[in-house]
Amino acid sequence: MKVIAALLVIAIAITWPVSQYQLNAANNKPAHYKNKVIVLMYHHIDMKESGATISPSRFGTHMKLLKENGYNVISVEQFMDFMQNKGKVPDNAVVITFDDGYESFNLYAVPILKKNNFVATHFIIGASSDKQNVHTKHLSWDTMRKLKAEGFSFYSHTYNQHDYVPLDKKGHKKGPMLTNQIYLKDKGRVETKKEYTARVAADAQLMEKRLKEELNNTRQMIAFPFGAFNSTAKQLEKNAGVALFFTTHPGINRPGSDEVFRLNAGTPALTANKFLKMMKKYG
Repeated sequence: MKVIAALLVIAIAITWPVSQYQLNAANNKPAHYKNKVIVLMYHHIDMKESGATISPSRFGTHMKLLKENGYNVISVEQFMDFMQNKGKVPDNAVVITFDDGYESFNLYAVPILKKNNFVATHFIIGASSDKQNVHTKHLSWDTMRKLKAEGFSFYSHTYNQHDYVPLDKKGHKKGPMLTNQIYLKDKGRVETKKEYTARVAADAQLMEKRLKEELNNTRQMIAFPFGAFNSTAKQLEKNAGVALFFTTHPGINRPGSDEVFRLNAGTPALTANKFLKMMKKYG
């Protein structure tokens, strides 16, 4: 009987297309959710962990656990089709995302992702890649073009709205640039609603222009800085062509929404056991 069973498994593997075989027997792990997608969020990877920075080792463990536990990593483009009711996803579907556009993605994450045959998308800050004037090195457009040819993708984290700034003269009150009328030091006042709208609209248009110029992007998505957004900012991004909006709210995603839940996996507090527990919580 054991010989017959073994021959049957081999026959199935040969008869089915490889992708279908993997889809139905991913590491012999049963599906714990169907027609839903978990989106993971990471930021920076470095040997020294802190805040939203995790080590290459920890990231590698997360990817290994995904593979060993029957999760199917899909591209953000396949996910977008799913959310817009234009396509299906495998059981236990997962999307891997990064925010901020750090060079550490190329240095540490990409080799680990390739080792596991995974893809990921990165939401970049346009000004940081254009100017390279920040302390932590950001991805260059040349690097992104190379990675895009290898299956990775890059979308908006705004062009230059990723900051907490003063909202009053004394600077006691601060908030995300994307969702607030900020204090204009040179004018000695808070910007008007009209000025706020013009600023956010111009940033959205510029970012989408740069992504098309440098990467020839045909799809448009954004991850809101700090997860902060309001109806005005969302509409202005829509006006610039953006169709899918990534938040920092935890949850699992079902088709039909243009707002995306994400689970924060990029924290040093997430041990291997806690990572799996987080994944199993949703389904």
